[in-house]
Amino acid sequence: MSRIRKAAVNAVFGYSQFAIAIASGIVLVPLTLHRVGATSYGLWLASGEILGHAGMVELGVLGVLPWLIAEADGKSDRAGMRRLVGNAVAVATFVGALYLALASAGWAFLPGLLHLTAAERASIYGPLAILVIANAVGYPLRVFSAVLSGLQDVYFNGALTLITTAAGVSITAVLIVKGYLLYALAVGAALPSTSALFAGLYRVHVIAPDLLRGWPRPSLAEIRPLFKNGAGVWLGTMGWALLSATNGIVITFLGHPEWVAVYAVMSKLSTMSTQVSWILPDSGLVGLAQLYGEHREASRLRHVALMMLRLHLLLAGAAACGVLAFNPAFVTRWVGGGFFAGLPLNALLAATIVCSSLIHGLIATASVLGNRLRVGSIALVNGIVQAALSLLFGYWWGLVGIAAAGILAGVVTAIPFGIVLLKPSTQLTLRDLLRDLLWPWFYRIAPIAVAAATVGFFYRVGIVASAALTEVVLLWYVWQMRAQYAHLPSDPRISVWLARFGLVTPVEPAAAASAAASIAGPASAGVAAAVAVLEQP
Repeated sequence: MSRIRKAAVNAVFGYSQFAIAIASGIVLVPLTLHRVGATSYGLWLASGEILGHAGMVELGVLGVLPWLIAEADGKSDRAGMRRLVGNAVAVATFVGALYLALASAGWAFLPGLLHLTAAERASIYGPLAILVIANAVGYPLRVFSAVLSGLQDVYFNGALTLITTAAGVSITAVLIVKGYLLYALAVGAALPSTSALFAGLYRVHVIAPDLLRGWPRPSLAEIRPLFKNGAGVWLGTMGWALLSATNGIVITFLGHPEWVAVYAVMSKLSTMSTQVSWILPDSGLVGLAQLYGEHREASRLRHVALMMLRLHLLLAGAAACGVLAFNPAFVTRWVGGGFFAGLPLNALLAATIVCSSLIHGLIATASVLGNRLRVGSIALVNGIVQAALSLLFGYWWGLVGIAAAGILAGVVTAIPFGIVLLKPSTQLTLRDLLRDLLWPWFYRIAPIAVAAATVGFFYRVGIVASAALTEVVLLWYVWQMRAQYAHLPSDPRISVWLARFGLVTPVEPAAAASAAASIAGPASAGVAAAVAVLEQP
């Protein structure tokens, strides 16, 4: 299977997984809030964030392992792959034991810091124990999932992910209805994921059995490169964990655990939209890495980096307008007006989509271009600054302050330093970013954002009317941004249709036929084009 088609398959499965997650969230969150209650659910979310931070003990080894496996596979170095797998299993087993110890210690000390009563602590102790044990057991098994990713077993991985997601939703819903409450959330998260890890082990046994035997004895000399390569990934993961998995802890620390559920519900659509908007541009990162490995000139890397950042910005802008216009009606209809925390918070959540997408584009691109350790450090600093600002602003302004803290932290840390890290390999400067990317996008989106906010202001007209008006706003956005599409890659087969609607300049038939013939497989054209441009000489 070609590299283009694999990227397309990954993206299709990624979008399918998010579709299931969105659909299930619409059903599960109201059911959970109704049966479990806002306070208990908020405590569960905050406790899950604590476990997420304990998971940082793996130091990025499992995150970087797929890339190392893929590199060794490209060299046909099966002995090197066996060494990687054996050493990674040894490291992951140790990490699982360390995680178990840290999670237990965290649960012993943090409830007092979070002002939990004895009854509240007792209510979530058992469910959390299930998750902790499942995660600890899962660490060594995750090595084999990483192996499958490195071998690009895209169909198996994608199908398994979809099955796991659907199974988790079904198990959770059934157990909640039967009255198991927080245990339903724990079992619904732990059982499918652990089963999937065992399925990954069996899959490796089927397609690459030689990687499961003949492991050399682990040694510090062999393990050190794993930690060295994983250090940047670990720092970046820690930073993103502070960005995404700290708000619940901060809110609970401030004495309002019931606000955790409110913030989670309010940010649900924006969080999902942000992650969905990253899938397509991220599919081109492998191609960018190949260009960099070929020692392409800075002008070529600059062009590709700007292209990927532009795609991030265009998709994030559409998502932000959708949240501005539709989220107020969606939240009030979905779980009730008591969970809608106001239009100012909604506006900040929409702005967060754009800010975090720009940060992600800069950070991911800079990491691919050889600055992994420094990129991880910047992501970590960004997360620390946001956590500190969230405590301060949350104390002053509540949920609005917590949302504002994330934007301000990114503006003063990750964005400027991300540009600095991109400059050596791309010659991209802040002036270039403002002139060629941000300003052309901003002056086009400004009136649309005002219109979207106006639609959101009148959310009481009902969800059907809000949805219709949101669709009008998004169509306006698509039309208004048409000048930006010329800077993006596009499969000529798609460009022909876009040209008919006046969104792009028509392409020459001969060029279209030639380019179309070069794209293998019937997969997602937009994803294929994103990778195809990166492969051009």
